[in-house]
Amino acid sequence: MDASDPDNVAPASETSPTRRPRFAALWRVIFAIAPALFTVLLGAFLLAAIYFTLFDWQWVAFLSGILFAALLALASRTSRTEWLIARRNAQLNQLRQRWAQEAAAHKIAENAYRATEEKMRLLSDALPTMLIYVDANQRFRFHNRTYREWCGLREAQINGQSLRDVFGNGLYEEVQDKVLKVLAGEQVSDERVQTTANGATHRLQTTYLPHFDGSGKVIGFFGLIADVTERPMAAAATPAPEADIAAERDIGGRALVVTDASGQALYLKSMTEQLTGWDNPEERLRQALDGDEFRLYSQKIVTVADPAAFLPYYEILIRLQEEEDNLTPPGAFIPVAEHYNMTTQLDYWVVRNVIDWHCRYRRATPYWQSSMYSINLFASTISDAGFGAFVQKQLAANEMPPQVLCFEVAEEEAINRLAATARFIADLRRIGCRVALGGFGGRKVSFDTLKNLPVHFLKIDGSVIRDIENNPVNLAKVKAINRVSKVMGVQTIAQFVESGEVLKKLAEFSIDYAQGFGIGRPQPIEKLLA
Repeated sequence: MDASDPDNVAPASETSPTRRPRFAALWRVIFAIAPALFTVLLGAFLLAAIYFTLFDWQWVAFLSGILFAALLALASRTSRTEWLIARRNAQLNQLRQRWAQEAAAHKIAENAYRATEEKMRLLSDALPTMLIYVDANQRFRFHNRTYREWCGLREAQINGQSLRDVFGNGLYEEVQDKVLKVLAGEQVSDERVQTTANGATHRLQTTYLPHFDGSGKVIGFFGLIADVTERPMAAAATPAPEADIAAERDIGGRALVVTDASGQALYLKSMTEQLTGWDNPEERLRQALDGDEFRLYSQKIVTVADPAAFLPYYEILIRLQEEEDNLTPPGAFIPVAEHYNMTTQLDYWVVRNVIDWHCRYRRATPYWQSSMYSINLFASTISDAGFGAFVQKQLAANEMPPQVLCFEVAEEEAINRLAATARFIADLRRIGCRVALGGFGGRKVSFDTLKNLPVHFLKIDGSVIRDIENNPVNLAKVKAINRVSKVMGVQTIAQFVESGEVLKKLAEFSIDYAQGFGIGRPQPIEKLLA
């Protein structure tokens, strides 16, 4: 058979799919009118039957009843069909109205977002300080004009690019540990010297602020980079033209002159407004302290030898309660507290409320066991002469054993003010509290500090712990730190443990304790009663 012969082509009804919708439409029409046709045929049949029965009244009554029932059924079906059509039309109209409302709301939100984004862009571009935003995958998502001009790069060479590609391998290796810390939820400060392509040397101060989502997970970080290179004296003595000075107001409303070498207060105001919506951050933070609006969170710390063993040991964290159960992460309000010297007040609040919580927890828990709570202290608290007496008074007033509290001091702060830290730790030990040194090994490993700081626990920095299963250098460093700590009678705690593989590796050389997202995420302290 010749396929090219038009006489041999199969009928369209057998081969063409375009005929199928026609048959489907025809079938729907037949199905719709079938009851009416059936009723008409039934009526004709009944009339014929009446005629052939010679109009016998019994047959007439019987057949008339059947005809009436058929007509009633047809009317009922027609009524139901009309009701269904009316219902579907009403539902369709509701969907159209809802869609129109949602489309209008989406349009309003989109316009508001674009306006806010444009305002933020204008504000950030006006900042003399460099501003960047990097997501959790270490890719640039935002930067201001000052940073772009300082780098000498185009926008397309920054946004969407990885941190390593923009910074270069050398600089990235220098700041990698800071990046890992901020992505773990810490606020980090850094100062370094950097040489640009033209050979000029600059001294840069960088502040890394973690960005949390609604669940408390870090989804990126902000970086504030200030060029604080000292200027020649002659240039410093020359007054700056009015065009180079931008008059602003700082967070407290005081006059602020922002020059090329300044911008911290303006940046802080901008960041706080964007992250929290506060018009007056200082007043808002004092109000939160006075009104007990902070909330305690806890993160579990487990023994490495037996992670399943019940050890009531927790690190205490804080969040700020906002309206509608929203929580402001510490990365948003801690810079404000530091700017206005309110960090020691925060530490006092935490101690007072942890002791209060412990007493209520002990009374409410029939199977209660003694717990221990690790409280991170700000650097300002180390210099506070009355902190030890305050802790002792709170413990005595609540009849609480002092060993329940463990105060953590950052290694960097301890090194910067060694004598003051040694006195501070001695006061806490005299009361009976325990002390931990946090962030050990993040920079240069030195046990000279421990000779003057008799701490109970040594927290190994997370930048060393994070990849010990793949990094033999970090693995050797952790083993060495643990070995020396055991000789000195100090117990070790591994931070940022994020997987079971890392936990197993730590157990191989007898690290004492571990904490991290692989063990447990921070949760409201009230859940300890559940």
